[in-house]
Amino acid sequence: MSPRFGSIWLATAVCAAAGLVLALSALHPAGDGWPTTVYLLALVPLALAWLLAVRAPASPVGAAVAWLAASLLVIPALNAWGQMSWSAAGFANALSAVGWPWQLTGFLALLLVFPDGLLAGRRWMVIAVGVPVSALVVGVAMTVTMDYGEPHAFTAPVLVPEPIAMPLMIGALTFLLAVVVACSISIVLRYRRGNERTKQQLRWLILATGAVVALMVASWIVNSFGLIGEAAYGAFLLGILVLVPAAVAIAVLRYDLFEIDRILSDSVAWVLTTLIAAALLAGGVVLTGYLAGRDSVIGLTGSVFLVAVLVLPLYRRIHGAVGKVLDRDRTVLVAQIERFVMRVRDGSAEPEEVEQVLRSAVRDPQLTLLLADPAGTGLVDLTGTGQVAGGDWVRVPLRTASADIGVILVRPGSMRRLRRAKLAASAARLPIEVSRLRIGLRRALTEVDESRRRLVSATIDERRRLERDLHDGAQQQLVAIGMQLRAAQYRLRPDDPVSGDLDLAVERLEATVAELRRLAHGVRPASLDDGLPAALARLGAKCPLPVDFVVEETTSSEVVTVTAYFVVAEAMANVLKHARASRIGITVERQGDRLHVAVIDDGIGGVPADAGLTALRDRVGSVGGRLTVICGPTGGTTVEAVLPCAS
Repeated sequence: MSPRFGSIWLATAVCAAAGLVLALSALHPAGDGWPTTVYLLALVPLALAWLLAVRAPASPVGAAVAWLAASLLVIPALNAWGQMSWSAAGFANALSAVGWPWQLTGFLALLLVFPDGLLAGRRWMVIAVGVPVSALVVGVAMTVTMDYGEPHAFTAPVLVPEPIAMPLMIGALTFLLAVVVACSISIVLRYRRGNERTKQQLRWLILATGAVVALMVASWIVNSFGLIGEAAYGAFLLGILVLVPAAVAIAVLRYDLFEIDRILSDSVAWVLTTLIAAALLAGGVVLTGYLAGRDSVIGLTGSVFLVAVLVLPLYRRIHGAVGKVLDRDRTVLVAQIERFVMRVRDGSAEPEEVEQVLRSAVRDPQLTLLLADPAGTGLVDLTGTGQVAGGDWVRVPLRTASADIGVILVRPGSMRRLRRAKLAASAARLPIEVSRLRIGLRRALTEVDESRRRLVSATIDERRRLERDLHDGAQQQLVAIGMQLRAAQYRLRPDDPVSGDLDLAVERLEATVAELRRLAHGVRPASLDDGLPAALARLGAKCPLPVDFVVEETTSSEVVTVTAYFVVAEAMANVLKHARASRIGITVERQGDRLHVAVIDDGIGGVPADAGLTALRDRVGSVGGRLTVICGPTGGTTVEAVLPCAS
């Protein structure tokens, strides 16, 4: 058997003996049922102590919890013994009167060893020994400085003189207080030096201890008014025998079971708010009573109204300040995401950055955000197309009142990480929803662009087919008709009147063929058969103004080539109509996957309303390009089109 199991067995035996005394005193005619209730409460820490011993045998906390129950039961048992007409009842009663410091020893020992044993160093060994020694010193000082007569029927063999009694008692109590402070300091040092797990465990103990202190103060207040009597301490005993052991057991075995940071932070904030509000109310009542009289209803009402108005803002301020200390991770997480949400709202951040922000806030570099595709195709990443690698993921669903909008995938870990992920998802709801809607919008725009490009490409193909049909069909037939008419004309006599009619018919056919050729060339310039540079050179040759060419030989689709040609042709036409220029510059060059087309003139600048740029912008936009017009401050205009080469 390990020493710790032996210690728990010994503490269990002490509890059993004390419980037996309490039970017998409760059955005695002079006793009552109250001690039995205390005995039943002691079963809780004993059960938890054995649970800790089995589940965490290396931890000394189980033994400390068992002795916590034993130290709290021994003194009530001695007091119950002293109330009965049993042997040595007076001595037992006297021990109960001077033994109250021993009730602190179990709790102080718990403070020293929680959560992973005594701190390293000789000083902490001295403090651990000082816990029982200080209780013994206070008990001896009380024994030799007080005369325990009736009903204790016990007098110490030696009583110190009265001038020495008070300094001796003050010194003993100071020693006990120093030990209590040292044990409390050990908790502070553990919290400051410990890792995240240790801090989480200590928060459980701090919360339970704070609740016990609050219950103890409430018990004093209730008992001082004589409302309940000794039963008023029942809440305090419930806290020390149930709340503290339960919190300690959870901290050791399942420290991340609940959001202890938030619970502790909210509790401290409410306590501080209540105390400050009560102080404000009391001060307001006293002040108005002094100024307006003790029975001033208006003053009292005004004080209550002022406190009611200040409570909520006061709580928010206190909660924020307390959260930075006791719930720093959660406070920092929420603040980080709220700052990002504000940046998204004012346009300084893109909502698609939310995944990186969530990874940083949750401290999980592998966190993945998947959103429900508005098109109903399933879950997609923020790009709308990515696939997620397989693996062991924990899914955090994202829901609205009407639908599921996605999930957050986090790596398996503690419940704390999962709660943090849920909190982060809730705080980042706005950018997540905006990112999801933008996926659908981008997909719709992409489909519109692709549809428009298909239509433009089909139009170009149809125009080429029409040009070919005109050239190979109607034009050839008209030329053949003209040739037949000429052949018929040659068979007539020169002075035949029909010959003149045939001349007129042939001339009209030639005019019709010329018009068809012009129409065919307007559908698609025939000069583009030799490439864009050659076509632009021919276009410049017909221009009455000097033209400077910087045209690269590039490979692009038929749609882009035709669009570039018409951009130059339309821009040159506008220069000739409106610019009053003396020279024109044409630049065509490829930059990456974009074809840049620019027409520059040195004219008067400005773009007239009838310049026809709307149709040109529509033509450029139909292939996914962008048209810009830049007018110089002293004259000159640049028309630039940026076209995707892969259209």
